[in-house]
Formats: sequence, structure tokens, C-alpha cells
Amino acid sequence: MRVEHPIRSLFDIAVRGAPVEAQLVVTRRCNLSCGYCTEYDHHSPEVPFDALKERIDAINRLRACNIALLGGEPLLHSRIDDVIRHGAKRAQVSMTTNGFLLNDELIDRLGDAGLSNLQLSIDALKPDRDRYLQKTLRSLRPKLDRLAARARFMVHVTVVLCAETLDGFPELMRQLAAYPFRISINPVHDEHGQVKVHGPAFQALWRRHYSEGRPFSYLEQDYGERLLAGERPRWTCRAGSRFLYVDEDGKVELCSAQRGRLGKTITEYTERDLDAQRDGRKGCEEGCSILCAYRDSLYDNDPIHLAKVALKELYRSLVSPSEHRPAPQKLPADPPRRRLPIVLPRGD
Repeated sequence: MRVEHPIRSLFDIAVRGAPVEAQLVVTRRCNLSCGYCTEYDHHSPEVPFDALKERIDAINRLRACNIALLGGEPLLHSRIDDVIRHGAKRAQVSMTTNGFLLNDELIDRLGDAGLSNLQLSIDALKPDRDRYLQKTLRSLRPKLDRLAARARFMVHVTVVLCAETLDGFPELMRQLAAYPFRISINPVHDEHGQVKVHGPAFQALWRRHYSEGRPFSYLEQDYGERLLAGERPRWTCRAGSRFLYVDEDGKVELCSAQRGRLGKTITEYTERDLDAQRDGRKGCEEGCSILCAYRDSLYDNDPIHLAKVALKELYRSLVSPSEHRPAPQKLPADPPRRRLPIVLPRGD
């Protein structure tokens, strides 16, 4: 992940105890219906821009390093450019998307607005209607091509590892390796955040990724392998402190899978709340595969491991400083009439 203000961010995190990341839901609506996903609907209105500005300002008062825009599908928000632009005034801004709405114009607009990092999710090689697998390489390859050619922000691909995608997983990873993007693997979890898969086949894919692939992060390498071995490592989740999740109603929750446990609005959340959530275990850690929360918690749980991985990442960036960005390519403009079916945002 690109860090826009590394010295300031390190000071805020290490000295002031600031959040590493704040996830902010901008709309619950999505243009897809992925079978394993519990974080979308097809009818909710987008969060008004003025409300999002207020929430971003509150997150910035807490000095969060990164603001991650989530959905549903965040690109359905009618003012996503303005949301990014406002967030980028103080923090770095990232986004998680299914990628279906991306085109040349939108990629350029996201860069102009100040987006730092984009995470694109892919599930399988080919669509499978019976299993509700829609985010596939076949569908998204043109989007990846255009991101590789045009994106001025960091791009990484995340792949969900589940029973439905196991057979085609090696070939998917092989074809993704042709792109210059980092890749992360997320073992699928249930509605409570608990890992749903384990066994030798999943372990083998995990190990192969870290030995031969281009991982987005090495922080969760050992933890993920232990989960897939059926172990339940003990650790302390720092959600509510190092990691914030702000839902569509503006309430701070532990994460997307543990909603209803905090419920305090982000505009009322203070440094005292951060301190209160920093040290106590949440009771849902064992078996958790919400890897973003696990990574952010390492700042307090295992700073030595964090430092070692940071040095490894620094070395990797020096050896191959631009591996995420290929030489610019000239691609044909988007066909004027060829469009994937999408759900457009309503005017309410």
C-alpha cells in the first residue's frame, strides 16, 4: 500500500496511538449479488455527501492514517470523486471495488481526486451462476488492462479463497501473475468473521502464494497458514482503536462482521474511546479471518514482527520500486455502446 505521509503517519500511530485505518461505508447498494457476501443490498440510498464530509472530518480529528471507502459498491456513489477529494485533504484514501464500473474516464477521475490505493476483488476464472460467482477474471480482464495502463494510484487485487473456487484457484493466480499488481488472499469467513475453510489443499495454495507470488502483505502469512491448518491462534483485536469501521449510519463498529457491539457515532468518537478499545480482547478473535483488523492490531500485539516485515517490504521496494506499475500502454478508447449491465444510483 502506498503511504502518502509516512513520517507523519508513523508519528501519529506510534506516539499518538492513532488508528491505522478507518473503513467508511459510502453506500450499501451494490450492482452484484455475490453468494458469500453479507455487506450489500440493492435498494439503500447512498449516504449523503454532506454526511460523509462530516464523518471524514471526524476521522481526520482522530488522525487515522488511511480512510478506506467501502460499499456495497462505492463507485455507485454519485459524488465519489468529491468524497475522495475531501478525504485526501488530510489522510490517504483507498477504495475497495468490484471493478465493473471502471472505464478510462473514471480511472482518470479517481486519480485526479487524489485516490492513493485501489483494491479490486476477483473470485474466480469464469462466472458460475449456480454459485453466484460474478467477479471473475474473464469479466474483469479489460478493467485490469486499463488500470495497468492508466492508474496513477496503487492497485492491488484481492482473491477470496473458498471451497467454490478451490479447483480453479491455481490457474487464476497464474494468470493474475501476468499483471504488475500485488495480490492478497482472503480465506472466506462467515457472517461473524470466522474462517470457513481449512485443510491441506487450502494450506498448499496459501504457501505457494507466499513462496512464488507477489503478496500484498507478509504480516498475516503465519497467521493465515495456522488458520487454514485448523488452528485458532490467540491474539488481541484492537478494533475500535487501531482499526475503525464506520457503517452507513455513521456508527463505529468493531468490523463489518461484528456490528451492534459499539454503535457510537463517529462524530462523537474521541481519543478516550480509542484508548478504551485498545487493550481489551473482543472475544471473537479466535478463528477470525478479518485480516485487515489482524494486520492493524500488530502495531500493539507484535511490533517486532511488524518492524521485520517493514524492513522486508522496504528491501522489496528498493529492488523492484515500480513493479506495481508497467510502462504506459496505449489502449483503444472504451466502445461507446458496449456496457456491462449495472444498477445505476437513484436520484433520491
